[in-house]
Order: sequence, then C-alpha cells, then structure tokens
Amino acid sequence: MSTSLRPHVFAVATVLVALGAAGTSAAEEPRRLALYVSAAQLAGYVKLTENGVALHQVATDPSATTLIIRRDKSGEVEVHTLINDIFVVESGHATVTVGGEVKDNHEIRPTEWRGGEIAGGQNFELGAGDVLLIPAGLPHKVSLRAGESCLYVTIKTPVRAAAADSR
Repeated sequence: MSTSLRPHVFAVATVLVALGAAGTSAAEEPRRLALYVSAAQLAGYVKLTENGVALHQVATDPSATTLIIRRDKSGEVEVHTLINDIFVVESGHATVTVGGEVKDNHEIRPTEWRGGEIAGGQNFELGAGDVLLIPAGLPHKVSLRAGESCLYVTIKTPVRAAAADSR
C-alpha cells in the first residue's frame, strides 16, 4: 500500500475526535487519546480477502466506527436507516450506486437491510482520493469490474437524534 493513506488516517482521526467532542463535556466523558494506525498496519488488516472482501474495524466509539475495507468483488445492496456512511478511497476503482428503489432485500437486524437490486439509483465512479458521503436511509451498492480491487476507509456515523425523529 502506498503512503498516500497517511493523510486519510489523519483525516479519519480528526473526524473521530471532532465527532466525539460534539455535544459532550470533559466532565461527561473520560479523557480520550488519539489513535494512529500506520498505512502498513491498515494494509495488513485487509491483506487476505474471504469471498472477495476483507474488512477490519479500526476504531469505534459512540460517535463513529471506522473500517478499512478491501473488495475484490462487488458487494450487495445495503440500507441502514440510522447510520451515515463516508467512503474515502485509497486505491483502485469502484462504482457506487446510491438512491433509487430496492426490491427483494431482507432485514438483517432492526434498521438494516441487505441484498436485492437497486432500480433508478445514481452511479458514482470512485477512484483514489475520492470521498463519497451517503446519508442514512439511502440504498447503496459497491460494484467492481471483474479483476479489479478497491481499498477504502468507511466511517459510519449515527444519525443525530433530531434527524432520526423526523424519519
């Protein structure tokens, strides 16, 4: 893996700290420390795929979950009504379809569905350095061409209580 992921790691840590600090005070929460994960460590987490995907949870707290994901094949349609996704692509290429109508999906847990097909969504062609923000509730699917691979960081953030109440 190139060292180009290092600025993304810094950005991820900055986002996690900023999101975690919002709405809390020092008296409400124990002192938090920054988390640094080198590009070599990230690459090691997703070196081997199983069924075309490798995923490792890098960090989690009440404000966000950060994952490093390597895909060697297309994923399935996802819909989660209480979680936003932020994709930051490190290397490779993927087409991410967002929005539209989903048919034939199934609930895997409350507020989260998988599978089926998207009709009428918008396609985003992502490559190294691109960022895609997917608000909660929008169906999305990561697709790869045969023989391609994509390495990306996903930051999952919960919907704010006021926004969740309006759904």
